[in-house]
Amino acid sequence: MNILYDHQTFSLQTYGGISRYHAELIGGINRTTNDHASASVLISNNEYLEENGVNIMSFLPDYQVKGKGKFIYSVNQYYSIKRLKLNRFDVFHATYYDNYFLPYLKGKPYVVTFHDMIYEKFSHQYADLAKDLNIVSNKKRLAEQAAKIIAVSQHTKNDIVELLNIDPHKVSVIYHGSSLSIKKNDFVNEPCKYILYVGNRHMYKNFIGLLNSLNYLLKKYNIKLLCAGGGFFTKEEKSLINSLNMYDNIEHCNINDESLQTIYQRAIGFIFPSFYEGFGIPILEAFACGCPCVVSNVSSLPEVAGDAALYIDPKSPESIRDAVEQLITKPELRSTLIQRGYKQLSKFSWARAVNETLIVYQSIA
Repeated sequence: MNILYDHQTFSLQTYGGISRYHAELIGGINRTTNDHASASVLISNNEYLEENGVNIMSFLPDYQVKGKGKFIYSVNQYYSIKRLKLNRFDVFHATYYDNYFLPYLKGKPYVVTFHDMIYEKFSHQYADLAKDLNIVSNKKRLAEQAAKIIAVSQHTKNDIVELLNIDPHKVSVIYHGSSLSIKKNDFVNEPCKYILYVGNRHMYKNFIGLLNSLNYLLKKYNIKLLCAGGGFFTKEEKSLINSLNMYDNIEHCNINDESLQTIYQRAIGFIFPSFYEGFGIPILEAFACGCPCVVSNVSSLPEVAGDAALYIDPKSPESIRDAVEQLITKPELRSTLIQRGYKQLSKFSWARAVNETLIVYQSIA
């Protein structure tokens, strides 16, 4: 069976959970004996393709050039359409929600993965989401016409069924895995003095709420909030950090997989205060690195973390402070959570995701 993945996520992302997910599927499928996956991508600066055996030419990776992203997207979309017209595939897998490919399928089935329903649930609250309402109509059309939909959690499936009025039998739940290998933590009782936050900090991620909640606690124990990835602090974030006099207690760093693993390992704990997540790969990454977790008690996060995390009400500063203070002051609790994290992680793997995804493909090919 030949599976063709389109270009979208690899044109849009250098790093990120969605492109990592699709790259892991491509690499995993190509390690099987009977099936082959390819990405309709000519140029990309995505970091995960090469890790998974896909050799793609990069394009000005170290330069910020006006129009670079648009050029990459246009070239790859042209190439995707060319690959579609050749019709040398059994199943097509869309990697994001542009439906440009629909006129070129010639009756071949396609699969689409829904990673969350954030636009549908939160566009009325956040202006940045409201700017791109086309994504909502695109997702609805793709969901209606897809042969199968993959949801990354049961919670996401429930949202798809409810918000888009989709037959639940059409939606398969397939969990993510962790791309970080399990590495036992040598710093259980002597972690470095920081709480770790990973990834994007905008809107529903509740980063502003986190800063307000932890300001007093960070100063009390003379520790830092280390923000890994997600870009440099915005003007709004800098203004709040300044008004809270937090510059000595907050730090940003860029990351790759190697440095991220070390950062997780050495942290007092990882905090995930989001109001909503479709899955939550950083939780699995933290588990793999022996990093205890504090996560919100909403959406898919309890589904992923199980009994291996401290749960918070993301709307309650008191709840956030209490959970983080427990990690700071109770090394025995950290040790317990670390061991539970290793156990919980055993329920998730990219190999399992690949096998379950192939079953979905086989059901429609």
